[in-house]
Amino acid sequence: MSVEALISQIQDYNPDAEVELLERCYHFAQKAHAGQFRKSGEPYLTHCVKTAEELAALRLDTHTICAGLLHDVLEDTGTPREEMDIRFGQNITNLVEGVTKIGKYKFRGGHRQRQAETYRKLLLATAEDMRVILIKLADRVHNMETLKFLPAEKCQRIAKETLEIYAPIAHRLGIWRVMSRLEDLAFKHLFPTEYREIANLLDEKLVERQAYCEKMVERIREKLENQDIFADVHGRTKHIYSIYQKMQQKGTPFKDICDLVGLRILVKTDKDCYLALAALHHRWSYLPDRLRDWIGQPKKNGYKSLHTTIVDDGKPVEIQIRSYEMHKIAEDGIAAHWSYKEGAPNCKQGHSIFDSYKQMLEDIQDTQDGAHQFVESMKLELSEDEVYVFSPKGDLFALPTGSTAIDFAYKIHTDIGNTCCGAEINGAIAPIRQELQNGDRVHIRTHPNCKPSRSWLRYVKTSNARSKIKHWFREKDRADALELGKKFLQSELRVSTLNARDYLNSPKLLDVAEQLHLKSIAELFIRIGKREESAAHVVSLLEPDAPEPETPTPLKEAPMPVLEIENGIDLGMIRIMKCCNPIPGDEVIGYVTRGRGVSVHRTGCVRLLDEPERQLNVKWPEKQNGNHRRDIYPAQISVECNDRPGMLGEITTVIAQCKVNIRCGTFQPSAVTRANDAAQDLLTLDVTGTTQLAEVMQALQHLKGVQRVKRKF
Repeated sequence: MSVEALISQIQDYNPDAEVELLERCYHFAQKAHAGQFRKSGEPYLTHCVKTAEELAALRLDTHTICAGLLHDVLEDTGTPREEMDIRFGQNITNLVEGVTKIGKYKFRGGHRQRQAETYRKLLLATAEDMRVILIKLADRVHNMETLKFLPAEKCQRIAKETLEIYAPIAHRLGIWRVMSRLEDLAFKHLFPTEYREIANLLDEKLVERQAYCEKMVERIREKLENQDIFADVHGRTKHIYSIYQKMQQKGTPFKDICDLVGLRILVKTDKDCYLALAALHHRWSYLPDRLRDWIGQPKKNGYKSLHTTIVDDGKPVEIQIRSYEMHKIAEDGIAAHWSYKEGAPNCKQGHSIFDSYKQMLEDIQDTQDGAHQFVESMKLELSEDEVYVFSPKGDLFALPTGSTAIDFAYKIHTDIGNTCCGAEINGAIAPIRQELQNGDRVHIRTHPNCKPSRSWLRYVKTSNARSKIKHWFREKDRADALELGKKFLQSELRVSTLNARDYLNSPKLLDVAEQLHLKSIAELFIRIGKREESAAHVVSLLEPDAPEPETPTPLKEAPMPVLEIENGIDLGMIRIMKCCNPIPGDEVIGYVTRGRGVSVHRTGCVRLLDEPERQLNVKWPEKQNGNHRRDIYPAQISVECNDRPGMLGEITTVIAQCKVNIRCGTFQPSAVTRANDAAQDLLTLDVTGTTQLAEVMQALQHLKGVQRVKRKF
């Protein structure tokens, strides 16, 4: 297509198009790509013009079409961005740069990782300007039409990416004409045998189907005219990939696919749509389970239409009934609502489609579960399969098929989801993880004391619900880490004989936080609670000249001369082994090592070698009034408890009341009791022996919400 023909196509719908700007963009692309050829042998400019032609067919604005002409200039010709800015302005340059970023980077890793990275780049590129993805879709259409000239492996990869990413995005935006072409072209390259089989089956009885279709068109037109309904009636072609999908997903043989013969009725108004439907059902019997009202319940991409399947002489005939405006939207989606003057959606419905797409991007962007979950979330959100459910007030909500009451709760409002405690579906109490069906009336029960459960992540389907649940737990984990960090610092200050009250909110502590490149004292507590910063280090920064603790904490495998070896044998050095952390009161046994003295283990330790000749009986010394050193020893315990806000604080408070220091700890969901919404707190305590440890464990066991306390071996 020449530049004159392209401009003529644009002026058909936009008489005020910036002709001089279009000509400059065309000639600049022509010069920049001079000497470059496609794999097909065509001059590279052909691809640029074809992309612009696709955008013009969607009746888009001048700047979008200009960017289509220039979309490969930054990537393939070495033209600097600054020159583009000067020649064509920032608006066009930003669009070109957005398209360039989508295809610029190469990925490492498997197919899933590559998919995830492609999705992420699409999210970033379209976050601010929807036109970027429209240009990329137009670019992809022509690339797919010339795909056969590429090497087989690359051809397969691009076709798969098109079928799994770009075609679903075109569907989400409602651009049916682009979606169907991308699907058929990708299908042709990915499954050539199946494609040819279906194409041959369609050709076999093409003349017969066309004759029958023409007969039905006349009969329906006559019936509608008798009812004073003036309409355009014509046959429609089902694209090959949609036939294949139906055969695969529903196991339907080719001969039983009822919409191979399909008709479309176009009328003036919404009212005429329903009048036409009534006229058809009065004349022909119909299949009730095939009746769909997408006018009363539009799809999230803006699609509206009535679908019915009538039966004529035992043969099913699928019919779509829609207004001319609905047909324009069904074919062009968001582009049907586009302002070629402003370069943006020009009505409430267009903005709704755009906002829905942007919300999907934001929800999926929060997904943190790795490439596989990211890709699955994106596919689910782009899926055309939906269920429609009602709130108790009768408001209609669309959700992906497989969504649960939890998804519905978060669809209504974040606070509803976060305080959800149950659900009623169609008036009956139901599990909140129950999958919703079309027409369900759902009431979410809430309570201010209820909170999300980590197990919900196994049941939710929507990225919206998943991201909000994860956000709630991120905030909760931060709060727990802050509380734990404060406890750790208090304990360390106490061990260093410093008054915690004088330091916890002092300017000195803020100075230490800033010294560690943190913005606040709260961030410092969080780092300590997450064990990313040592409480002892913070104390040393607070008071470099603070006196050493009276009873220093033993280091790993530190010599322990208070242990007595029977028979009075002096082997120089006794080491307490960290593998089992024996403490006074435990039954212990010594093991003579080669050159490293005696290693002391708890009886039964799996690391203790079965070599009786090298084992010695050792024991803890008896207390000596007034003379016995009060040494402290590390002992690790596991606390399984309810996963609720404040639980960690109550645990650390009980331990502090027992006058025991918490050396370190972690707080995480329990792998064992995850279904019961439990958490597992692993704490290392500084104790004097088994007696003090038993006191702490008993006090914890009596704490409300604690399910089990045990010592780790």
